Amino acid sequence: PLCAQRVGIESASRIVGAGATALLAEPLLGFIASRECPGHVLLETLDRVPEWVKAGRVIISGFHSPLEQQVLRSTLRRKGRVVKVLARSMTDYRPVPEEREPLAAGQLLVITACLPEVRRTTRATALERNRLVLALASEIIAPHVSPSSPLAALLEHSALTAPR
Repeated sequence: PLCAQRVGIESASRIVGAGATALLAEPLLGFIASRECPGHVLLETLDRVPEWVKAGRVIISGFHSPLEQQVLRSTLRRKGRVVKVLARSMTDYRPVPEEREPLAAGQLLVITACLPEVRRTTRATALERNRLVLALASEIIAPHVSPSSPLAALLEHSALTAPR
């Protein structure tokens, strides 16, 4: 019901996943960053992960950019909770070794709203994934966004259309 309220019934009906679905009922900390990121931003962001985990925050992201991937690894190592949003279907999803234990322990949920025939991430599916992250998050952290990027435009549009 919460997903349908935030993303619409049609999108919510396409969401499928594996793992701890109860995580979607929590306030979600949306985390989005551009692919290229200065080193000091990476270090400052990774310094914040322990406080997010200690506070019990559930982080939602596509965990695709290098910074997002580092945040995922750091959060899972600390036994934090995560919702990973794929930009492709679950059809060929195979958890990497560091995701298997968190999936089994209820610390990880992997979801997608992509149709089963979408087997590869594209620019379009990446934007749709980021729209889903923004729609489900109750708070957004974007430590680095490249100016004039599709992500910058998406965040600007999201800030104008969605109350946070």
